[in-house]
Amino acid sequence: MSASSISSFGVKNRQLTPTERWLCFAALFFLGFTATFNQFKAAPAIQFIGADLGMGVDMLSQIMGVFSIAGMILAYPGMLVMQRWGVKFSIVVTSLIQLLGSVMCMVSTNTAMFLFGRTLEGVAYGLICVIGPNIMPRLFPLKDQGLCMGIWSQWTPVGVVISFFVAPIIFEAAGGAAVAFSWRPIWIVSIAMEVISIIWLLASCRMPEIPENELVASDPTKRKKPGRNFTVAGMIVCAFFFVWVFDYVANINTLYPTFLQNEKGLSVFDSAMLPNWTAIISIPLGIVCGVAADKFHFRKWMVAGGYLLVAVLMAFFYFTPGTDMTGPWIASILMGVAGAMVPTGTRAITPVLVPEPKKTDFVLATMAFATGVAQVVGGYIVSPIVSSIGWQANAQFVLAQLAILAAVMVAVFVTSDGKVADIRKKEAESDSE
Repeated sequence: MSASSISSFGVKNRQLTPTERWLCFAALFFLGFTATFNQFKAAPAIQFIGADLGMGVDMLSQIMGVFSIAGMILAYPGMLVMQRWGVKFSIVVTSLIQLLGSVMCMVSTNTAMFLFGRTLEGVAYGLICVIGPNIMPRLFPLKDQGLCMGIWSQWTPVGVVISFFVAPIIFEAAGGAAVAFSWRPIWIVSIAMEVISIIWLLASCRMPEIPENELVASDPTKRKKPGRNFTVAGMIVCAFFFVWVFDYVANINTLYPTFLQNEKGLSVFDSAMLPNWTAIISIPLGIVCGVAADKFHFRKWMVAGGYLLVAVLMAFFYFTPGTDMTGPWIASILMGVAGAMVPTGTRAITPVLVPEPKKTDFVLATMAFATGVAQVVGGYIVSPIVSSIGWQANAQFVLAQLAILAAVMVAVFVTSDGKVADIRKKEAESDSE
């Protein structure tokens, strides 16, 4: 079977209706938060997984590490796979790889088999990081990009919330620390989610005959002429997504519960709830930010402002000394606002800055690569930095400074999407003549 015939799998011989677009989107979103659930489902029971499989404490970080490394390596290859083999084929194969990895983890009897399964789960996650956002400009017209990217950006918070709520409940229901295999039912739940996802994708994942980002005002009789691409600006905003992932995922999502337990005296459950509130708040606000971005064209300032907010929270609120919880609660709530602004704004502004399809793919792949690099680097250096200079110094002199740098780079070097909208309007008028 040729690549061209495979790439046409799931492609209609017409443009999609709005209902078909959103059904496809729903299937992709379910796959996305299932992948995020897979990433974080190990965290609540990680020490018991290690004990069951004979892993020492020094090896536990590999359970998360192999997952992130795979995602980093596959960022750009994933883009090429999608371009050559088509969206539906690529996303179904990705789902099958994820399912295989989870099954291997569930039935594993030794460390090597379990870590190989985790690697396959990470491969799928890395591919979804690339393929997911790259589908959106093909599936939805530019006027709807803020809304669809606003919703799509919540695949990570939704997965985080589900994993930190559901995984501990399943673990305790299966016997908890008293039962050696009580972590395995967590994987059974993820396998069930993956099977549902594959069936849903096969039934609902459809692509239009002509990608929407090649059309003028969704008119299949009018193709866009080559327009101006602000590729450097797109690369900057996507590359500096590293800062968001490093500050939020590698530090707050991973280590903040430990800080709250050791420095504030919170229980394991209570310490996990503060980062969870951040994710819960960012979900509805992210959608609102996406809709507002479409209407007011302020994606650039949404991203820059979000990074500045992160800097303030890291410097003054997150890691306060003593047992007072005012700072942590303020930080966790307002970080939900930043979580709505930065990921949504970054994904929404990219197809605006870089409308040429293959260049859009490349720039969004850079965002996926930055995500993987931040997770891998964070896994190796965050703990040593905290051990060396302490929680508060890490927040003030590393995390806050990185956020300020990102805000400045976006503010100075990224073209305003309001200005770009004026340019696109003139280009559209020219295309319609």
